[in-house]
Amino acid sequence: MKKTALTITAIILMYSISYAQTPIPGGNVSGTWTLAGSPYNVHGSIMVPDASTLTIEPGVTVNFQGKFKMLILGQILAIGTVADSITFTASDTSNGWRSIHFDGTPATNDTSKFIYCRIRYGKATGTAPDDDGGGFHFNDFSRAIISNCLISHCLADNAGGGIFFKTSSPVIINNNIADNHAWNVGGGIFCNNSNPTIIHNIIACNTTVGNGGGGISCLGSEPDILYNMIFNNVNNPNIFSCGGGIWCNGCSPYIIGNTISNNASAWGGGICSSGGNPTIINNTITNNTADEGGGILCSIGSNATITNNTIANNSAANGGALHCKDSSNPTLRNTILWGNTASSGGQQVNLADEGSDPNFYYCDVQGGTGAFEINSNFYTGIYQNNINSEPLFVAPSDSSGTGSNGVPADWSLRDGSPCYNAGDPAGTYPPTDKVGNLRVANGIIDIGAFEYQWPMGINPVNNKNEQIIYPNPVVDYLVIENAQKSIMEISSIHGQILKTINNDCLKTTIYLGNLQGGVYVIKAITDNSVTYNKFIKR
Repeated sequence: MKKTALTITAIILMYSISYAQTPIPGGNVSGTWTLAGSPYNVHGSIMVPDASTLTIEPGVTVNFQGKFKMLILGQILAIGTVADSITFTASDTSNGWRSIHFDGTPATNDTSKFIYCRIRYGKATGTAPDDDGGGFHFNDFSRAIISNCLISHCLADNAGGGIFFKTSSPVIINNNIADNHAWNVGGGIFCNNSNPTIIHNIIACNTTVGNGGGGISCLGSEPDILYNMIFNNVNNPNIFSCGGGIWCNGCSPYIIGNTISNNASAWGGGICSSGGNPTIINNTITNNTADEGGGILCSIGSNATITNNTIANNSAANGGALHCKDSSNPTLRNTILWGNTASSGGQQVNLADEGSDPNFYYCDVQGGTGAFEINSNFYTGIYQNNINSEPLFVAPSDSSGTGSNGVPADWSLRDGSPCYNAGDPAGTYPPTDKVGNLRVANGIIDIGAFEYQWPMGINPVNNKNEQIIYPNPVVDYLVIENAQKSIMEISSIHGQILKTINNDCLKTTIYLGNLQGGVYVIKAITDNSVTYNKFIKR
């Protein structure tokens, strides 16, 4: 009888813990929010005061009951786990809540952290500054890390649908920033005089209607935009707007190692540089669409440095790969421009005025200068040591523009590519390629985002009949079907081998729940072939 009573008590206790909830009135908050007290239902705007810390345990849900904000003047530690993320959301998803604000936070405060969190349905509406930053709003504060978070379905009436930075430079790493919207600029992220580190994120399916930057918009900023997947972002292509993927307005960011694909805008489907000098290295810029500059648009005197990129299968009315206007003179080196299309002029390059004369060194340009549309008297830029030869991509997308998917395509070089050892033998170059392989393998740097790495005697292939993987993107379990027995390696996008599998079975299921979100590569080695595939880990 005593054992039965204890069992009933335990069941009641478990039930009460599972369904506990804690009301939070507006005002100051600090201390620890526990899983046992979750969900925390917020009934007014709350603030973590200076010299105070709020710690939120894994698995907690913070549920805002109205249009209330969370202001951090002290420190917040919202650190979840892979299995138990922390959720910030709204009870009424249509009206949303007012997002997480760092505004007036002392610069000397300890670092705030958001790790394995879900930030959803934040809505920055009303008058300035409350109309900036749907998920996060940073004003003059940099000591923060946002890592392995999902930021989605957030909205800003002005700037930064997902995240807004003003004179702030936090670290944004390994996040999924998707399905956010800004009515003006920066559907995913907006940087104003800020230099954040934006690395290894998925920035996808964000939108803007106003000036630009479907994925990322930068104004007077120099962020490091490194190794991100930036795809399917849209900046209203029906107006004079800039940058479906990235808009650099009067700034010079480092844009390195990114996949920039299937974005759309009126100007600069992939990247739009207005009046700044960004450094653009080791990116694949593919299957973007615009009216001017399907891949890249340079305007207002932009002198971008464009080195070892693959700009392929983009589409535009003018300048399938590159459109230059307003006396812009970018320099392209070791870069592939191939398979781009333009319905009006300049399949590869369109030059809108006499003052725009980009320079090309050791590039592979389809059609050469004959593919340039020159809407002026002369082209007087330097065009030196370039080739005009099919680059032999391993598995490119089927056609140009957003109608074909450039994200899963393989833009590395096949055996016999004319881009092998055809780059600038004396120039400066990045130390590694897009996936972290050392540059200058077997002689001279290659043209394009990837350095050719195939060993002698093995023929690289990427045949869908050789290897099938699903689901893609993957959450926990990935199924791999191979036509032959093989040794498989799973690597990071940098080339670091994370897992090796002797695949004696033709169908294998592997657990990947412990991997961080991002892009990974599967290499399958058989007696007579090497097959590469990519997958996205959510």
